[in-house]
Amino acid sequence: MNKSAFFLPFLVISLVFMITGAGAQGMKIGIVDMNRVFAEYYKTKDADKVVNEQKEAAKKELETINNDYKKLLDNYQKLATEIKDPAIGEELRKEKQKEAQEVASKARALEREKKELSDRRQRMLLTEVDRKRKALIEEIQDVVGDMAKKKNYDIVFDKSGLGTRGIPFLLHSKDAVDFSEELIGELNKNAGSP
Repeated sequence: MNKSAFFLPFLVISLVFMITGAGAQGMKIGIVDMNRVFAEYYKTKDADKVVNEQKEAAKKELETINNDYKKLLDNYQKLATEIKDPAIGEELRKEKQKEAQEVASKARALEREKKELSDRRQRMLLTEVDRKRKALIEEIQDVVGDMAKKKNYDIVFDKSGLGTRGIPFLLHSKDAVDFSEELIGELNKNAGSP
């Protein structure tokens, strides 16, 4: 385990205790549930909708390729059956074998194309999701910062955050104010606007 990842929570907690010890009476702490805020932000839902539409378009494109691939396989099976037929002449058998090789070659090429397309689409979607997620988190953090300044919070914690061992970072908060609901309202106030 990285030493800095191990000691970072202790450093933050120590810093909070030092700050609160120095000016405990004036310290104002806010709490936000970033998982909830992110999930309920209308732009998150819009982004999810766009990504789902892109997934559906990719799925349809792959289905088209799969159908073409299945037709090639069916054609190959038909040719293989015809090649085995003892009633056809040697000349026709050679033509059918050549045609079967061409069909098999097309099927392999289409299979490669399908895999490459699937991999490329998946990478594009993951990149798009990551990009949109980062942009939305930045927007949320900007609004958190503005609200913290307006409400004069000294520190704002994310109560949904987990430490390095999967333990919630914030275990208890006596005097802290959770303003997640108000934050969601602020973020969604322009939901109907274009």
